[in-house]
Amino acid sequence: SSGINASTEAVVSTQSTGPTEEEKKEAAEMVQKAKSEEKPLSAEDKRKSIKQLIDRIPTQKDELFAFPLDWSVLDKDLMDRRVKSWINKKIVEYIGEEEPSLCGFICSKILAKSAPEIILHDVAIVLEEEAEVFVVKMWRLLIYETEAKKLGLVK
Repeated sequence: SSGINASTEAVVSTQSTGPTEEEKKEAAEMVQKAKSEEKPLSAEDKRKSIKQLIDRIPTQKDELFAFPLDWSVLDKDLMDRRVKSWINKKIVEYIGEEEPSLCGFICSKILAKSAPEIILHDVAIVLEEEAEVFVVKMWRLLIYETEAKKLGLVK
C-alpha cells in the first residue's frame, strides 16, 4: 500500500494547475474501461450521475450557448434516436401539427454544427416568441445527450 501512496503523492504534487483536457479524457476513458470490466452502474449510481450531469448544464442562455458541445459524439444515430423525436414533439406543441420540413431543417442545422444563435435566428421566423425557449431547451438536450453518451449513461 505504501507504493500506491507514493504514486498518488507524486501525481498530486506535480499537478498544481489541475488536469489538462487530455488528462480529463484519459480519466474518463479509464472510468469507462473500469465500468465495462465491472458490473454496470447501479440504478442509484446512474440516477446520481444523471442528476450531477443535469446540474452541470447551464440554464442561462449565454452560458448555455457558450458551453462546449462535443460534436464528435453527436452522430446520426443519436440524432435519430433522441434529438429528432424531441424536436418533432416540440414543433407539434408550438405549431399544433407535425412539420417534417422544419424538423429536417433544424436537424440538418445541428448536424452541420451550426451555432445556437444561428439556429435561433433561423427558427424565429416560424416559432416567433417561442423560438428562444425552444432553442435553449434543445441546446440543453444536445449537451445532455452528448455528455451522457460520453459518460456511458446512455447507449
